[in-house]
Amino acid sequence: MDVNFTLRLREDLQYLHVKASTVDVRRKLLKYLPTRKLNRNIDTSMIQEFLLSGSIGVTCLVALVTGLVVYWLIQKWKYNFPPGPSGLPVLGNALQMDSKKLHEQALEWSKKYGPVITVRLGPIPFVFVNTIDTAMEVLVKKSTDFASRMATPTLDVFTYGGKDIVFGNYGPTWKIHRRLASKALRYYMQGDALEHRIHEAVKTAFDEIDTISGQFDPVEYINFIVVNIITGLCYGGKYEFKDKEVQYILETGDEFTEKLGAGTWEDIFPPLRHVYKTALFKDVEAITDQLMERFIRKKFKEAESTFSKENIRHFTDNLILARMEAEEEDGGEAAKGLDEDHLVQTLGDIFFAGIDTSRFTLRFALLHMVAFPDIQEKVQEEIDNAVGRDRLPGVGDRPNLGYTEAVLHESMRLSSVVPTGIAHVASRDTEVSGYRIPKGTNVVINHWGLHHDPNAWDDVDRFIPERYLDENGKLGPKPKSWLPFSAGTRVCLGEFVAKPELHLIFASLMQRYKWKMESGLCPDITPVGNTFQLATKPYKVIAEKRV
Repeated sequence: MDVNFTLRLREDLQYLHVKASTVDVRRKLLKYLPTRKLNRNIDTSMIQEFLLSGSIGVTCLVALVTGLVVYWLIQKWKYNFPPGPSGLPVLGNALQMDSKKLHEQALEWSKKYGPVITVRLGPIPFVFVNTIDTAMEVLVKKSTDFASRMATPTLDVFTYGGKDIVFGNYGPTWKIHRRLASKALRYYMQGDALEHRIHEAVKTAFDEIDTISGQFDPVEYINFIVVNIITGLCYGGKYEFKDKEVQYILETGDEFTEKLGAGTWEDIFPPLRHVYKTALFKDVEAITDQLMERFIRKKFKEAESTFSKENIRHFTDNLILARMEAEEEDGGEAAKGLDEDHLVQTLGDIFFAGIDTSRFTLRFALLHMVAFPDIQEKVQEEIDNAVGRDRLPGVGDRPNLGYTEAVLHESMRLSSVVPTGIAHVASRDTEVSGYRIPKGTNVVINHWGLHHDPNAWDDVDRFIPERYLDENGKLGPKPKSWLPFSAGTRVCLGEFVAKPELHLIFASLMQRYKWKMESGLCPDITPVGNTFQLATKPYKVIAEKRV
């Protein structure tokens, strides 16, 4: 053993014995231990002598610090987190993070530290993925490694302990649950039910818009269309404009999103929920009861009580049917572990996720058409040629409305209404782009970053629908970095419903009206919100009837 090192260590141990301050202990131990190999033949007798000769307090303090240092060294050598901005002890990067623009910050930091970065919220590391190649590694190539979700007390309340699909943890029950829900959705999409729902909703909204003279806020009308469609898809029936239940759904849902986005102290200190619940956590529980119990479960019970195999009316019926068929397969193994709570949560996933993403996407798309009137004219010209003005666009018209869909795709790219998606969690020790990270690490796909990566898109900040068209002017293959619905194991369950829904609503709005602002006003397309959800600023438009 190095004699000089031994003498210095003995001197420092004696010094620590006298001073015994936390700062001195940490400084002196860190001075030597991190730079020495753990298997070094250190003279442990002098350490024992020092510890045994001192007070219990000093002994415990030194033992604790030594243990923490050793644990830190083991973790540092075992894992290799991606680089990222330096932070503060305990707080990490919390003071540097802007919750309203974290997706933008992550992309900017990636220019300095690389496409995969680590950002720490306090002691908790979040690995941000900012390029499509690494995103595909996480989502597709190693999809099961990153298929888990982060569990928090707030989400635990809202999802009945993780019994939903969006936030539920990956495993046998989750796979059965998702397969059953996907089967039910595909049952529903076999007919023309979705097209009928869309046409009914837009006609009702158009009757109201036709009575307006001058400028107005289109949000109320877009919200009505989307809620009417999703409600009809899930439970059947339709609403009249300004229906109280529609207003209740939207207001309560927005309230919950706002409170969930703020987070609760229970999410940071989980045991708190069992000792003293904060007012915000109680609000989350109350809203969950209103949305999931008094609305979703009530609707499910009503459908279940009138269910008939010979008369499948909506998605809830298809979900009940799919579960019945699963119970009849292999003695019920195909439905093992799925109770009523799972089905209620599936309805909640389809319902609330479908409402929020669709209405925010359409609000951006309409605003983009106001901002780019020449592109709006091209959309309307295509619709006039392919559909005419005597009927509403249908699902069968989509192949002939490639430019219209390309415009919608470009609007979705620039707006990225769910900028960071939902965080993935490593289900085992694994690697991301060569960096080794431990089980339980949060991995975030920066969808906004993928959609605004200057290396992936020419003129990244410009609105260019032609990006998505082939040489014949038809909708071409999806660009590699266009990923609004995610991919792999956790791909959006409702993607194949959302795409035709958004397309038909958007095409119908463009066919019916020319959208603009009052002379002299300029649309502001800058999004507002936070890293979980982006929306447009409030705006008003004028709708000139074309049909």
